[in-house]
Amino acid sequence: MSLPSLRALQVFEAVARLGSVSRAAEELHVTQPAVSQQLRQLAAHLELELLERRAGGVTLTRRGREFAKRLSPAFFEIRAATENLLEKEVRSRSLTLALLATLAERWMIPRLGQFQALHPEIDVRLLGTSSDLVARQSSESDLMILTGLGKWPGLVAWPLFRNSSFPVLSPELQVRAPLRKPEDLKQHTLLQVDSEPRRQNWADWLAERGLAGLEPRGRLTFSSSSHAIEAALSGLGVAMGHEPFVADALAARRLLAPFAEKLVGPGGYYLVCREDAVKSGKVALFKDWLLAAVEAGKPAKQIS
Repeated sequence: MSLPSLRALQVFEAVARLGSVSRAAEELHVTQPAVSQQLRQLAAHLELELLERRAGGVTLTRRGREFAKRLSPAFFEIRAATENLLEKEVRSRSLTLALLATLAERWMIPRLGQFQALHPEIDVRLLGTSSDLVARQSSESDLMILTGLGKWPGLVAWPLFRNSSFPVLSPELQVRAPLRKPEDLKQHTLLQVDSEPRRQNWADWLAERGLAGLEPRGRLTFSSSSHAIEAALSGLGVAMGHEPFVADALAARRLLAPFAEKLVGPGGYYLVCREDAVKSGKVALFKDWLLAAVEAGKPAKQIS
């Protein structure tokens, strides 16, 4: 059998890595119909179904996953070789970091100015994305921030933050309806996140306090932690503040953490890079700066 077209393989690799036809089209600077056409041509050429279309987008079949696992490193090598040949100077100035969008917004972006002041010769590019896509960015990123236990094959990891959550609210709301003990939460609206891994945070925190049956005054539900935190800042209710998403708001007293008790989960946040990138000068500079910035923020202060 002859090999499929390189373009079709490139399109499939992008869709498999990004988990979305629309994201692949955006990355490749083509239309979604053009991506779909290449996928159909590839499937016809191979006489295999590599993708399944569902209501929420596309998923890989078993053979699709196996194929993508082999393709992604190959395309990374092609991109790396091309950059080295044609864009060596530009590549040496650019550092790409993939991380959760909420972490980028709430913690990383406010501190990037410090790194830029120290190293103006390095251009930082942030890829803010969802938790299930960060790990897929390894072929596009110099560094990633992943959540887990710190062990990933072929990757080197440095610990950053614990995986812990605790109730937070605005000072104004604390004045109107003081939280002195966990039972007082029944007087409040609980701000919930309806996505993993935050969906169960409130239920688990209350259960650990022996308050599984507590009925709050009301509930507001959001699709992301960032939205729930904004609602808490606006005084709409009490949110579960996840470290490090609320570190700056707590330090500035824009949010308060009335209870010492935390919901501590397994693992935490880790700065991660490929083994072959550890000795890169720009990676080492960013890693050293980031670890120092995290250390400067410890210990996390509880404000009452």
